[in-house]
Amino acid sequence: MRFADLHCHPHMRTYMWLSQKRERLEKQGKFNPWTIISSNMSRMKRSKRAAGFSQCDFAMLWNSNVRLVFNSLYPIEREFFMGNKKTSKGNRQALKRVMRIATHHKLPIRSLLQGLVMRIPQRTINYIKSPKYKYWESLQDEYKFLISKNQEDVTNELFTPSIRKLFENKARRRNRFKNILNANGSYWIPKNQKELKEALDGKKDVITMILTLEGAHALGTDHFEKTEDLIERVDYIKNEWDHPLFFITFAHHFDNKLCGHASSLPVFAKVLLNQDQFMNEGFSDMGKTVIRKLLSLDDNNETLEKDPYRILIDIKHMSARARKTYYEEIIDPCLEKGNIIPVIASHCGYSGKKTLQDLIDGLDLENDTDRIKTEDGTFYPWSINFCDEDIKMIYKTGGLFGVEFDQRILGVSANRKEEKVEMLNSIRGIWDNLKAVLNVICNDPNLSSEDKKRAWDILGIGSDFDGYIDPVTSYKTTLDWGKFTVDLLRIIKQDAGSENPPACVQCFDSELTPEVAVQKICFGNAYNFVLKHYPNKVPVPLEAIIA
Repeated sequence: MRFADLHCHPHMRTYMWLSQKRERLEKQGKFNPWTIISSNMSRMKRSKRAAGFSQCDFAMLWNSNVRLVFNSLYPIEREFFMGNKKTSKGNRQALKRVMRIATHHKLPIRSLLQGLVMRIPQRTINYIKSPKYKYWESLQDEYKFLISKNQEDVTNELFTPSIRKLFENKARRRNRFKNILNANGSYWIPKNQKELKEALDGKKDVITMILTLEGAHALGTDHFEKTEDLIERVDYIKNEWDHPLFFITFAHHFDNKLCGHASSLPVFAKVLLNQDQFMNEGFSDMGKTVIRKLLSLDDNNETLEKDPYRILIDIKHMSARARKTYYEEIIDPCLEKGNIIPVIASHCGYSGKKTLQDLIDGLDLENDTDRIKTEDGTFYPWSINFCDEDIKMIYKTGGLFGVEFDQRILGVSANRKEEKVEMLNSIRGIWDNLKAVLNVICNDPNLSSEDKKRAWDILGIGSDFDGYIDPVTSYKTTLDWGKFTVDLLRIIKQDAGSENPPACVQCFDSELTPEVAVQKICFGNAYNFVLKHYPNKVPVPLEAIIA
């Protein structure tokens, strides 16, 4: 089976590591996405948080038959490295413990955090903290990095961080972990619909790569003077990039001056990181202008006919208030005009809440042990996850819901005794979230049986691999997705054969079988969506981009 992933970062770990030795690696021809960073196999085996090992680099994508990947560019936010000046009394003891460790190892506290959690090289951290680092310039560089090996047949290289060279032999390691570290393949970033169809269904086996972007801060909200500057940058992407940007995750972890973001970090992480600025707020006036420009709309939601193409919006990380505004002021008015804008939630979970107002009312109650139980399962009720109102909007607009493989987002308890009973750190946690999303539609008495069947068309995988998540133990990399399909099919059939089957599996018939449903989730829905919505952009010469 082929696989598709609606949201992942297959190049990010490589880009972070290689950038510190860029000049030398460029001369050696190794500064490109096919240079794989050597993984800590022990950490991978123990299923720890995805730092120190890769989850979806290009060798893994190739060897696990991931053939449609929505690759998220991401100029990392500076706030990850700038510290939190507002440490609460309740967190001071935890902060003191971290500081003692930092002092013992003679490391700055921020460096210790990133070294332990994200495994980012110190030289890269120093650059991100410096005045030289700018989001917009970083985005352009990341884009050039990705297109550097577009459509080339490549045998991958292996880069071993200096400290690991003391403990391993590269040739012996590559021979021992052939399926993880070795690949001979190619990826294709389509310029238009014709190239997309050729890449997906052509005779040559390639990874079809769709470009997406995580965070509108990448437009340069750290260094700009007025709204027109950001509009010009949207125009630059649409006109000057040779390859379309398919969608943008408009908000992310920190204030981008455009749109309120949902609280996304565990309470403990907030000892060192401060998300408070503009968190859980709506849109700024500038944000409304920019999001409409991305969607090729004017202030009255009329189509900008001269725009080259529409960049879709991913609502993950967008605050509940901002999502409410987005639906009320853009999506619904456009629907009334017959202009359907598909709502994308690329990597997420189900909140267990009915409405956006329910999420807004519960913002002050969000804590690390907060979970909610429904008849469909146990869920993570923070506003970063999606409610029934969100899901109905995704369904109504023909959008997509990508289930994230992160334990916390799926509602897995951090309490070992509790988790031992509930066993959600497994296929059960993933299926419960998918099932709950489906049942929002399939339990609607106003829908026909055919309408309810179409609920299965909005689901996909949005792993967030190599986004430094804590993955479900059984599926920590793309190499585990073969097992995932077997487990998913088994648990769907198990529920379908139960005494009181959930509404979503009552939709099955001779055409929509459990096998077809799994194929839709793993590949088919993403395939059909991108074929329907991919821009038919007129290519621009590469010289225009490099210049």
